Amino acid sequence: MTTHLSKNEVAAFDSIYHQYHHAVFKNICKLVAQHEVAEDILQEVFLALWNNRHKLDLENGAGGWLFVVSYNKSMQYLKTAAREKLVLVTHPEIPVSTAEEDPNILKDLQLHLINDAIEKLSPKKKMIFRLCRLEGKSLQEAAAILGISPHTAKEYLKASSTFIKNHIATKQATIPAAGLILLTAYFQY
Repeated sequence: MTTHLSKNEVAAFDSIYHQYHHAVFKNICKLVAQHEVAEDILQEVFLALWNNRHKLDLENGAGGWLFVVSYNKSMQYLKTAAREKLVLVTHPEIPVSTAEEDPNILKDLQLHLINDAIEKLSPKKKMIFRLCRLEGKSLQEAAAILGISPHTAKEYLKASSTFIKNHIATKQATIPAAGLILLTAYFQY
C-alpha cells in the first residue's frame, strides 16, 4: 500500500498513519517530555511525509523514514527550547516569548546586541557609526561633521564595524545562526 502514496492516494496515507502513528508518537515522547509538544511534532512528521510523498521511495515501508524525521524534528525542538532558555538567562530584559508566539523576538535580540556593542565604542567611533550606518550619511559628510579627515572617518567606521561584528560573534550562542549571519553580513565594510 505504501508504494501508492506518490499517486496522492489518501487511503495509502491513512494506512501509513494508522500503522505508524502510535509508535512514532512514543518515540517522540521519549525525547520530548511534553505531551502537547509531542503531538505537534507528530503532526509535523506526517505533514512532512505528505509534502514529500512525490520524492520518497517507500518500497520497504515508511517506518524508517518516519522515525528519522521524528527524531530530527524532536532534536530541533529541543535545541530551539534550549537556545530560548539561554537567551532568557543571558538577556533577562527581553520579554518572555517564543519565536512562534512573537516573530519579533529575534529582531529584538539583534537590536539589543547591536545597541550594546555600539554603546561600548569610543565616542568618535560611535558617532561615525551612527552617522554613516544609522543616519545614512556618507563618509565625507560624517568627517566634515566631526572635523576629521575622510580617511580617518573610514578607519573609524571600519574599526567600529569590526568591533560590533566581533561583539555579536561572541554572543552567537544566544541567537540563532541565521540571525547571526544576517547581523555579521550587515557589518562588512
